[in-house]
Amino acid sequence: MAKARLYRIAIVAFVALTAIAVVLAIGQRADPRPVIVGSLLMAATLLLNVPAMSGQRVYLGIAAAAAVPVAVNAADVTAAIYAISMSIAWVGYFIFRPIDPSTLNSEYLAEVVAITGFGGTYHLVATLLGAPGMNFDMASADAGFVAIVAATLGGLVYHLLRAVTRSLVGLERADLSVRYLWLAGLEDWSAITVLILAGTVVGTAYEALGWTAILVAAVPYSFTHSALARYKSTKVTYGQTIQALSQIPEVAGLATRGHSVRTGHLARDIGRELGLHPDIVEDLEYAGYMHDIGRITLNEPAILRAGFTDTDIARWGSQIIAEAPHLEEVATIVGDQCLPYRSPGEERDPDVSITSKIIKVVSAYDQAVHELKLRPIDALEQLHRGAAYEFDPEVTSSLRRVLEFRGEV
Repeated sequence: MAKARLYRIAIVAFVALTAIAVVLAIGQRADPRPVIVGSLLMAATLLLNVPAMSGQRVYLGIAAAAAVPVAVNAADVTAAIYAISMSIAWVGYFIFRPIDPSTLNSEYLAEVVAITGFGGTYHLVATLLGAPGMNFDMASADAGFVAIVAATLGGLVYHLLRAVTRSLVGLERADLSVRYLWLAGLEDWSAITVLILAGTVVGTAYEALGWTAILVAAVPYSFTHSALARYKSTKVTYGQTIQALSQIPEVAGLATRGHSVRTGHLARDIGRELGLHPDIVEDLEYAGYMHDIGRITLNEPAILRAGFTDTDIARWGSQIIAEAPHLEEVATIVGDQCLPYRSPGEERDPDVSITSKIIKVVSAYDQAVHELKLRPIDALEQLHRGAAYEFDPEVTSSLRRVLEFRGEV
């Protein structure tokens, strides 16, 4: 139902943009070339994306959107290019990017709202400074300063509107909280800043260099793009390495096969559903992978003779993980995973983090399903019975919502 509603909203936006584009294009009959060329270039960039810190797509369209108002000197021409290019891009999304239509619609709506906000803010600021577009009587240095100020404020509005819109149109994903989507959107500020700066450089240099201004801006941008791509690749490799190492106890027969990966994925989904910060969700996922790594010490005969508890295993695992300084927070989560969420006479234990509570609940659930062979609903009931002190009822409720979204309950 939510997907159908989102699709209808996207259709309405597409029709409205097309109507605006036709009206504005008719007004440019004297010299339609800037509108035609600018619209085609911007539509093409709206179909391309660059790596971002959050893992979401950041489209190159904002770079073109930043260049257009600086270069064309008129608000009506800017509006015409924006409307035409975004109408073309919506069709292009379905032709060249064959992914889930609901994802396309949410991304499209977010870009429409955010780019419109950028263009409106740019021209408003430029007008308030006495310089609509770049068409004003002042020194070129002052003109460039006005363009930078207007683009900076427009970029801030774009960034905020994009994050807000993506969090709201993502409501068809019942397993993702609005807060998580909002925070994830804000994480893309570095890629967005680079694109807006590159677009502003193109627009400012266009009068003097023409279309070769694109090449001038492309050189520094290419280095940044390469750095972002390398960062994303390194991050993926890092996560895959942690996931592989976490399976050592399973290969040694000291833990159930697949337990670490299932725990990591389910812990990540609960963190998203509860609206935790993306960085915390990442640490939570790694902690889910590594929460049983302390079991590798059980190959020591001395330890087996002396005896051990789950708390001992958690502590040993935390000590192993802490050898990597970057995983210090993950080590803390793993070390506290066996603690009850509250002590007798207390509502909650403030010293036990929500992440440790999540690992405790998820690990117990996975063991109940895959070791004790309980049905998911019976495993949840077992967790609810332990809600007096052991398992946080808020986390258990979130687990149920995630399982309902997955179709497992």
